Amino acid sequence: MGEPRGSNMAEKRARLEPGSDKKIDWRNERVKRKEQRKKWREEKLLRQLEKAQLQKLEAEKQAQEKEKRKTENGRQYTLSVALPGSIMDNAQSPELRTYLAGQIARACTIFCVDEIVIFDETGEGSKSVEGNFEGVGKKGQACVQLARILQYLECPQYLRKSFFPKHPDLQFAGLLNPLDSPHHMRIDEESDYREGVVLDRPTKPGKGSFVNCGMRKVPSLLVH
Repeated sequence: MGEPRGSNMAEKRARLEPGSDKKIDWRNERVKRKEQRKKWREEKLLRQLEKAQLQKLEAEKQAQEKEKRKTENGRQYTLSVALPGSIMDNAQSPELRTYLAGQIARACTIFCVDEIVIFDETGEGSKSVEGNFEGVGKKGQACVQLARILQYLECPQYLRKSFFPKHPDLQFAGLLNPLDSPHHMRIDEESDYREGVVLDRPTKPGKGSFVNCGMRKVPSLLVH
């Protein structure tokens, strides 16, 4: 007769270790191995997270260094935009002409355009610096007017009275929104450099000149 079935099952669950009289509890062994595999997976995941974190920090460091070099050295190129002056002829009034020029200036400022070139595609040379509006569809000095409005907007606000006298082309330019360019310094903004204009005011000999550079105390004294 064969041995009882239960004893065979017990032998399968617990066998003798080589060189030892102790029995192995395979159920506990499976639990231990499962916990060990779980521990290995957690350690592997931690290593992957640490590696990803180091790569992210390295990428941020390189980006900062690149931005720092760009700030210190500046761009190695200039960006220019060419526009036909006839774009102003499509406007239906002097106000819309001025508004169109302001929109062009704002877009070029946002995209850091260094130079705007205005050309006359009709081939008619301008013999005058007058750019008054003469009506829709009529030939007027649109190139000159567009250039004058763009120059007015490019100039810092505190210098416009000194460089731009009253002109029909600039009748509605004061209603345009400021460009807020980097060189348009605010009154309380600190900077190592400011654009200014030397004023025709008497000073003591050897004391320099008075300059309007947009600061709270106007004029400022510039020592040569």
